[in-house]
Amino acid sequence: MSLLVVGCNHHSADLALLERLAVPGDELPKALRSLSDLEHVSEVAFLSTCNRVEVYATVTRFHPGLAELRGWLAERGDIHPQDLDEVQYSYHDDRAAAHLFGVAGGLDSMIVGEQQIAVQVRHAMEVARQEGTARRVLQRLFGQAVNVGRRLRAETAITDGASSMVDVGLDAVRTRAGAPLAGRRVAVVGAGAVGALTADRLAELEVAQVDVWNRSHDKARRLAERVDGSVVPRDQLTTAIAAADVVVCTTGAAEPILDLELVSSAVAGRSRPLFLLDLAVPRNVAPECAELPTVELLDVASVRELTDRGTTGEVIVQARAIVDEEAERFLAWTRASLVEPTIRDVRAHAEAVRQAELDRLAAKLSTLDDKQRAAVESLTRGIVNTLLHDPTVRLKELADRGDAQQHADALRDLFDL
Repeated sequence: MSLLVVGCNHHSADLALLERLAVPGDELPKALRSLSDLEHVSEVAFLSTCNRVEVYATVTRFHPGLAELRGWLAERGDIHPQDLDEVQYSYHDDRAAAHLFGVAGGLDSMIVGEQQIAVQVRHAMEVARQEGTARRVLQRLFGQAVNVGRRLRAETAITDGASSMVDVGLDAVRTRAGAPLAGRRVAVVGAGAVGALTADRLAELEVAQVDVWNRSHDKARRLAERVDGSVVPRDQLTTAIAAADVVVCTTGAAEPILDLELVSSAVAGRSRPLFLLDLAVPRNVAPECAELPTVELLDVASVRELTDRGTTGEVIVQARAIVDEEAERFLAWTRASLVEPTIRDVRAHAEAVRQAELDRLAAKLSTLDDKQRAAVESLTRGIVNTLLHDPTVRLKELADRGDAQQHADALRDLFDL
C-alpha cells in the first residue's frame, strides 16, 4: 500500500487549467466514485479550492496507481498527460503526508498562514468519508492534518498578520474604487464558507447593505440574518446586481452564474462603476464582462498578483520542522498498521490453540471448582501472552525502522495464517 497525492496549485498552474481541473461541490461525490473505481485505488479524497486541485489516494501498487491518478486528472482537464506532467506534482508516503500537513497549516497557501484552508481540508475529508471512499488511512491522515494546522497556529506565529483571499480581494476593490467600502451596498453571491467569511468582513467594514444570494434560500437566509443583511430571491439576481456597488462571487458552480447577458442587463444605463470580485474556481463571472464600460472585474488571478508570496524566516523554519515531525509520526503509524493484522492473527491463532487444549482436557478439568478453573484460565492466558510479548514488541520495533514486512510474512507462513 502506498499513499499518493497528485495535483496542481497556484505555484504550478494558471487559473485556466485550475478551472478545468476543479470539481464543483455538487459534482464531488461522482468524482470520488469515479476515482475509487480505478483498478489500483483503494481510498481517495479530493481537495479542490481556488488555489489547488489535489487527489489523495492509497493505492495497491505505486506506479500503476500513480499512472491512473495522473490519467484521471488529464482527462478531467482535457489536457494531454505529457502536458499535465509539466504543471502537476506528486508525492508519496511521508512526503505526501507532509504536503497535506503544510497545506492544512497554510504553509502552501497563496497567502501564507491563511486559515480558510483548514475548513476546506475538513470539508474534503467529510465528503470522502460520507461517500465511503476515505476509510482508515485517509481518515487518519486528514484528521492528523487538521490537528497539525491547529498546532502550527498555536506554536508558531504563522498567522500573525495573515489575511485571506477575501481580505486581499476586498482591499483590491477599495484601491480600485479609491475610497473605503463603508457606506456602500454589496451583494454576496454564494453562502458557503467563503461567502460567510466575506459577509463577516463586510459587516466589520460597516458597509451600508449586504444582500445575499444563494441557490439554497435557507443558507442565504441564515447568512443574511447573521450579518443583518437581506436575502435576494433566486430569480432577482439581476436586480440585486443593478442595485449593488460591489458584487462578491464565491459559489462552487461549474459554469459562470454572472454571464455577459445578465451583467449587461444589470448595468444598462448605469454611470457609476460596478466592481465584480470573483473569488471562485471555476469562475462565477464570465471574463467578457470585463469589457463592459462600467464594470471593473477582479478574479482569482488578479488577486493572486496582489498577494505577498515572500513570507520566509524563522517562523517558516519552525513550521516546517513541526510538519516534518508530524509526517514522521504518520509514517510510523502506517508502518505499524502494516504489521497489526499479523500480530492480531497470531494472537487469535494462539488463543484458538489455548481454547482447543482446554476443550480437549475438559473431562480432566471437570472436577475443578470455579476458583480453580479461574486459576487455570489465568495461567494459560499468561503463558500465551508471555510467549507472544517479545515477538510482538520486536515486530513493532522493526516496523518503526521499516524492516517488518518480511518478518510479518514469515510469521504468516510459519503459522499458516
